[in-house]
Amino acid sequence: MNIHPLRPRDHEDAARVAISWLAERHRKGWRSAFEALLDLWRPEGPRDGWQLDEDGMTMVSINVGEWLISRGEIHARGGLREINAYLLGREGPFLTPGQRDWIAQLRARPLRLYRVTDVQPGAGMTLIDEFDPQALPQPVREISDSRTAKPGMLMGARIMELAAGAGIDGHHELSGAIYPFSKLAETAVLAQARQAMVGSAELGLHVDNQRDLLELAIARAWLGQWFAPAPLPQIQDASTGDPLLLVTDHYRVLDAAALAASLASQPDVSGDAQQGWNRMMAGADGAQRSLSTINPGRSTDRVELFHRTQRLADVGRAWFEGVVGAAVQHLTREITDPAGHLARAGGSDTGRTPRSSSASTPNLPPEVIAQAIEQVLHRHYANWVDESIPALDGRTPRQAITTPAGLERVKGLLREYEEGERQQSAAQGRPAVSYQFLWDALGISR
Repeated sequence: MNIHPLRPRDHEDAARVAISWLAERHRKGWRSAFEALLDLWRPEGPRDGWQLDEDGMTMVSINVGEWLISRGEIHARGGLREINAYLLGREGPFLTPGQRDWIAQLRARPLRLYRVTDVQPGAGMTLIDEFDPQALPQPVREISDSRTAKPGMLMGARIMELAAGAGIDGHHELSGAIYPFSKLAETAVLAQARQAMVGSAELGLHVDNQRDLLELAIARAWLGQWFAPAPLPQIQDASTGDPLLLVTDHYRVLDAAALAASLASQPDVSGDAQQGWNRMMAGADGAQRSLSTINPGRSTDRVELFHRTQRLADVGRAWFEGVVGAAVQHLTREITDPAGHLARAGGSDTGRTPRSSSASTPNLPPEVIAQAIEQVLHRHYANWVDESIPALDGRTPRQAITTPAGLERVKGLLREYEEGERQQSAAQGRPAVSYQFLWDALGISR
């Protein structure tokens, strides 16, 4: 089917007109199709009512109705009919040319998973296909959903194309039905979607059947997140897979010259006493990643040894003390558990931003708390630009920004970090910490 871009605003109310006609002309058949699709989407378990609020039920009704228009079947006039073709046939309702094009586009445009990378509230947002690393960023005009969407959000959607005309430039819009996912539901929905794609491909199914199975996986996962218990956030180090645990060992410097000379003799260590040192390791993909970071302390006779996980900290401390010997004296170890702070902060599901242990100390001034968190952020992300990031398909940010699609994904990731920090700082009554240092490290603009 050849689908042409829609004319501006001529398509409005297409879904409402179609659903009203179906519900009036084929009340029993429409109700049966609606309930059957709900049963197909609804997760297995006790049928003890939906237990959704009014807004939730409204969204379910919108999504089910649009799905039936685009993919569904209905018993009408003595037989089973494909709803989309029925609406566009001779026996269908009166539709304007734009409404007919909209109904046809609903059939042609697939429901896909997209990542929100930028939001202009009340105007639109930028989406990028979650499973197509080469897909170009897709700006869409969207008034209502752009007021609630946040960078980093995962959502299922159909992107419709509108043609230029009547003083309006050509652009893309969302179809109306959206399937937003909470951060804690992402792992499950991505796994289910990948399983549907791989399974249907292995079975050699036709491309239309593969599309249908992916769309069904998206819809079922979207509805299922309201019924399944929310999983606990898992915060893992991107390079090792170990639980993230920010560990800082504090040392007194007894011989600064010997410390500098010992570290300079190590081939895998770079840096100096003013900027600090980094011990690097080449990963399996050739990217350089930090094993240990030695930062200047709060006074000239102090240094801090920082690691991202307990295992790295234990190994790194033994290495460091073996190399520098009597040049330093260990004082104390400071440990920050991001997962614990996440829970104490009220269950934020971003799972992204590490926070200092002082963030939960109410007696400290907000500016001091922000400064402590900023220090933790800079340590945690010291080598972020060259670390493999799962959200970037295992590429490093520096590698990803070499393509337009990768650049937009990296920008979206940074905006997600910033949005999480804005929410946390507002909840904690402190100044927000800037992530500009990561934009600067990559040399990219907003």
